[in-house]
Amino acid sequence: MSSENPFPSPVGGVPMTSDFGTSIFFSLLYFSLIPIFVSRLYNKHSRTVVSINAIITAIERVIIFSLRAWQSRNPTERISPALTTYMQVSIALPYISIAHDVVVLLRCMYVNSTKGPAGFTDPQDSPVAPSMSSSMHPLSPFHSASLHLSDDMLHHDDPKKRFFYRWFTDVLNLAFLVATIPGIIGNVHYSGGMDNASTANEVMITRYLSSGIALFLILFVAALVFRARKLPKVEPIHVTMLLVILACNASSAIFRLLFMYHRTTSLTSIAPGSGNTSLEKATFYIFHMLSDWLAVALLLVPNIRAIFKTGMWGDWRAIDPLPQEQEWARKRKEAKARRSGLVV
Repeated sequence: MSSENPFPSPVGGVPMTSDFGTSIFFSLLYFSLIPIFVSRLYNKHSRTVVSINAIITAIERVIIFSLRAWQSRNPTERISPALTTYMQVSIALPYISIAHDVVVLLRCMYVNSTKGPAGFTDPQDSPVAPSMSSSMHPLSPFHSASLHLSDDMLHHDDPKKRFFYRWFTDVLNLAFLVATIPGIIGNVHYSGGMDNASTANEVMITRYLSSGIALFLILFVAALVFRARKLPKVEPIHVTMLLVILACNASSAIFRLLFMYHRTTSLTSIAPGSGNTSLEKATFYIFHMLSDWLAVALLLVPNIRAIFKTGMWGDWRAIDPLPQEQEWARKRKEAKARRSGLVV
């Protein structure tokens, strides 16, 4: 499809014949993560939904690259305005949603650091534990197989800090909407910009707003992760994993900011800046698609539940559970422990 008025070049270009093999490769690469997620859900010791945006991204990318492979062999579909718009929306948003998953884990890290010593139990999968939120239950410094004092016992429970961390991360999650909404608006109207210069300018501006705000927030979250390294109960693996994921997110944002100023008059143009040159396709696949895959893999392949002590749902409570709930949870855990002892 061509236009008399230049419009923003599509990020990633359109799938040419040469994109067939690459599209199949990335489709399989993202698909390989889905069975891992299913196996994590099947095992109660790794079952968690805090990485829900990561698995949604994996599924969506399988669909996108399957469509790109099909388009690469069908020249008429290659220039479909509807498919091009869908591709632009789907490519633009996942790295922001993955950063949201990082904020969920960041919240767990900060909230965990405020927890005092728990009881002499191994609160595996308990929805509530004394002086703990519903999802932070694996924070106990004691394990059923090895009951010993931990350095964490020296740290006092701090409900005020816990409340502040929860409130602050809630605000941070809302801030990511400020990056997401312009991305949706700009890319949904992408096809309209092909025929209308005013719409094309709006698409350009909103896409830049989205990626610019997202990059700022990603760097801000990275600073919070780096700061967390000195908090109680935060281990080097926590900081390293989140920083690598955020680096992948930043790679996608920076690539977009460096590319999106280009305009073209045809979706199938192979002129520099069209998104369809070999160099532009290579940088797109490496610094956007591959970096997104690595971020998703780091959220799905490791046992996030065990590493970050997230529980099933993450730290979803705004406040700590009531004493009655804590007591009910304690009794339920004791009953569960007794039943386990009888079975053994």
